[in-house]
Amino acid sequence: MIRHFSRLAFFAGAIVATAMPALRTAAQVVAPSFYTTGITVQGEEPGTEFDDWSAAGVPIALTDAEDNPFDIDFATVQVANDSDFLYIHATTYLTSPVSLANVYLGFDVDQDNTTGFDVLQIGVIGSEFGYQTDFPFAQATNVFNLNLSITGGPVGNGGAVIFPFWDDNGAPVGVAYEWKIPLDVVIQYPPALGGPALAIPNPSFDFVVYSDQGLGDITEVISYTLATPPASDADFNDDGIVDGEDFIAWQRGFGTLSGATNELGDADGNGTVDAADLAAWQSSFGGTTAAPLASATPEPTTAALAMLALAGFAGWRKR
Repeated sequence: MIRHFSRLAFFAGAIVATAMPALRTAAQVVAPSFYTTGITVQGEEPGTEFDDWSAAGVPIALTDAEDNPFDIDFATVQVANDSDFLYIHATTYLTSPVSLANVYLGFDVDQDNTTGFDVLQIGVIGSEFGYQTDFPFAQATNVFNLNLSITGGPVGNGGAVIFPFWDDNGAPVGVAYEWKIPLDVVIQYPPALGGPALAIPNPSFDFVVYSDQGLGDITEVISYTLATPPASDADFNDDGIVDGEDFIAWQRGFGTLSGATNELGDADGNGTVDAADLAAWQSSFGGTTAAPLASATPEPTTAALAMLALAGFAGWRKR
């Protein structure tokens, strides 16, 4: 992990370093692309808010030794995505909750650290887009915040869904952080700067997690490429054919809401076993691979079981 040894001051949307260390090259971590719909940010039972990361099988992209014991000291970072959101989870070495108001993300969307804002003024990343907790802002060379309008996302302002979050008591407080970042965020650049553009326009980008609190702390640069949805695989027992035994596997796993494997009946790799997985089994029935075969027709007994399951599922949804 790279530490910044000067206190930073923010003023009028720009960042000023009171003492600037020599530029250095950051080690870069390439995080594995990981597609999941099994991550929930906010709304979980207290004490379980981060459990879905391990349940979904998201790998740890970065592990860092403890090296900033007096302030926020980042320990691990995980990253994943689905079709609509980027998910980031950062842990720290903190042993008791503190304010996380000064935790940031910086995105180098063109993967060129000579363009964009020089985060913490140490030459490791050039950020064109950032978040302070859930608040988004556009950046440019020598400008921390361009103060441009930003749109998109669940509430229309480009904001991320975060945990912990701001509430009536003030800033987020905790020892770890997670972000749910919409991929449809648009920065409203003026015509002179090319007009409106996606904040994260490319499937591959670099990012850092950092804090300017105290001496400051910043992760190594993490390179990530958005993962594509996995192909459906309804051969749940992996015997090379999609048949009635696979339906039974789906039936046994039906209702699993997170952490489901293909063996449990999760055909689409989203960590749940539901009607979509049954539909994948139906369309693939009789095939020797998971690819649908238009000519395949389920045997009457198995087809009847499937129809009963669908009817039961529909009834359950209505209650």
